[in-house]
Amino acid sequence: MRAAVFILIIALFSSCASRDEVLNYETYNDQFESTPVVKQNGRLVTDFKDVPQHKARKNKIAPGFLFYLNHPSDEKLKGRFRVDFNGRLRLPYNVVIKAEGLTFREVRDEVLKRYSKFFQRGVENMQFKLLRKDYLVEVRGFVKDSGRYYVSRKEGIDKLIDKAGGLRGDLQKKFYKASIKQQGVNYSVSLNQYFQDSKYSNVFTWTGGDKVFITELDESEMTSTLPIVTVLGGVRSPGKTLYQDRAHLFYYLGKSGGAIDNLDYSESYVIRTTEQGLKKIKFDLNEMNAIPAIAPNDIILLQSSKRTTADLVFQRLGQIASIITSIALLILL
Repeated sequence: MRAAVFILIIALFSSCASRDEVLNYETYNDQFESTPVVKQNGRLVTDFKDVPQHKARKNKIAPGFLFYLNHPSDEKLKGRFRVDFNGRLRLPYNVVIKAEGLTFREVRDEVLKRYSKFFQRGVENMQFKLLRKDYLVEVRGFVKDSGRYYVSRKEGIDKLIDKAGGLRGDLQKKFYKASIKQQGVNYSVSLNQYFQDSKYSNVFTWTGGDKVFITELDESEMTSTLPIVTVLGGVRSPGKTLYQDRAHLFYYLGKSGGAIDNLDYSESYVIRTTEQGLKKIKFDLNEMNAIPAIAPNDIILLQSSKRTTADLVFQRLGQIASIITSIALLILL
């Protein structure tokens, strides 16, 4: 009776397994051949030399600039006034000047013209000075304190993020981008790429009225315009790392926290997307001359050793026994 019940249970499990198992399926390479992957021409700037410099705006008034106004005959015509985010300079007696894009002389002439109707004579005695060239920039998204902040013309985007309370995320675990809108131009940069090298600190040129939005970088953007390398298995912190030209495999292992203790050096793989689909490169980490060069968007797949602790102990005992046997033979001889 028990034997019959046991056979029935085995049969039930076997039938369930066969129903759940998918035998016929489309492979990635089949899909790759039928629908080739089309590279996206996104607006993600990966070469920071292509970041707009807006040289024509260098000597022009911008949102954030601070002015000083004073006329000795009227206390209301005294104070400090800033150009607002929309480029307007608001002065006493409802005088509003569209200052953005003008030179200082043009703004000064406009101020004197507007106030000339308040004075029969003496308007030329009005003091009008430019005190500070601050640029007002708005930052939102993955920052702790979204808002508008004053920066210098060539201040790094890292300083802007610091003023907004810092990044709301971990660059070691995820990829982020800054989408920037200024003077009718829209573009994005990888923050991971920016923070990776200090030489990028002065690549941005703020014009005032700029808008910055921090978001996570989309997977498709990483593979199409920003090359990465993925390390799976065999390391302490598996994940994605920015591709570095001519960097060796051990660079990416180091970026992923280093190799685990029980790594199987003899069975290592690089998975690469080629024109024919996915291809596998097998190599031995102990063979330095056999380690492949890493290409953009490669996947490094390492294996942990399949040997148990008992296997290692027996192996070590075998080695010790072999040494003892060799010594004994030498003594006998």
